[in-house]
Amino acid sequence: MARPGGNPDFGTKYRFDYGRDEPLSEQVKVLMHPHMKCQLKNLADQKKCTVPDLIREAIDLYLASQQTSQAS
Repeated sequence: MARPGGNPDFGTKYRFDYGRDEPLSEQVKVLMHPHMKCQLKNLADQKKCTVPDLIREAIDLYLASQQTSQAS
């Protein structure tokens, strides 16, 4: 039974996977200099994406490069 006063559409009407094959479920907190955050925001605006999208892409590239270097 739903919580009194709760949103009856929660989990049905609103999408949290944003069209991804696999929904995101883990969170990582990063501390950075304000200048770096500003650069990321500007780049995200240019690429029409979000700062977390840029960070996920950077981590994916880093992990792929580490797998390649370990395989050599």
